[in-house]
Amino acid sequence: MTTANTNLTFEQVLNAIRQLPYVQKVKLWRTLNNEVNRDETRRRAAEAIEAIRAANEGVTEDEVMADATAAVKEVRAERRARNALSML
Repeated sequence: MTTANTNLTFEQVLNAIRQLPYVQKVKLWRTLNNEVNRDETRRRAAEAIEAIRAANEGVTEDEVMADATAAVKEVRAERRARNALSML
């Protein structure tokens, strides 16, 4: 058996997987699904949620919504400006 080492990016691996036939995708999914440590996943998710709560302690829902709205407006304005420049 020959072994080859390659340096593929995640996107390259993902693109290759997308080209697999359905049956092979299912087999891959089952293999990977069996390797997932659900307790570790739950622990990490709980830690992330707790960190978010701690970081936002004392911040009202109205403040969060105002920040989110401002961020969306900023991104959309930047995207529109970029699109306008690309049309020139």
